[in-house]
Amino acid sequence: MPISLFIFDLDGTLVDTLADITESLNHALAAAGLSALSKGRVKGLIGEGVGRLIEKAAAGQYPRAGQEMVREIREKFISHYRRHLLDHSEAYPWVPEVLKGLHGFKKAVISNKMYPLTKKILEGLDLAGHFDLVAGPEAASEQKPSAAPVLYALDKLKTPAGDAVMVGDSRFDISAGRNAGVKCTVAVTYGYGKRGDLLKADYTIDSIDELVATLYRNEPMLERRKTPRD
Repeated sequence: MPISLFIFDLDGTLVDTLADITESLNHALAAAGLSALSKGRVKGLIGEGVGRLIEKAAAGQYPRAGQEMVREIREKFISHYRRHLLDHSEAYPWVPEVLKGLHGFKKAVISNKMYPLTKKILEGLDLAGHFDLVAGPEAASEQKPSAAPVLYALDKLKTPAGDAVMVGDSRFDISAGRNAGVKCTVAVTYGYGKRGDLLKADYTIDSIDELVATLYRNEPMLERRKTPRD
């Protein structure tokens, strides 16, 4: 069956949100009396949603951090992040062009970031109009790496798994796509995931504008489309 749906991750795949996440996290950590983390350290914590981000950040400095501390840091983080979502965040190079070039396909964003924040970022960067579906962890019973959010998107967009492609920057994205049985998974190497964690992806690309050309070479059921650089 031909590819008809592209499912994208948000952070580290479509949008570079690292600086804003880092600033908001450090604001929340400081309020709890904990030390600031570098962007490099925070980069390795992103991917499993706000809850796990806070748990890992707190545990790294205070191994016995209780749920009350984690809850307070989480609330401080969300409050600050809501107000500073787009201070520094921006789409990666070629993202708008690639999404525009995929106008003949259905497209979805599935993120472990809360839906209101995901939606606001996409709207603020003029990307929201490209997508038929945007979903956060609230949409399904489990979040990535579970197949649940991918299956949710497939159901909502009435698309068989074999007609869909999952594109992401982390092992959570690749596992979610594979667990859902999508046609193929594509890992982007410019995001927040470690290259060693992306080995199970069917394909890897160093820039999003390589997406269509890579699939065209390897997936004969994909109709030839021009890439942004053609």
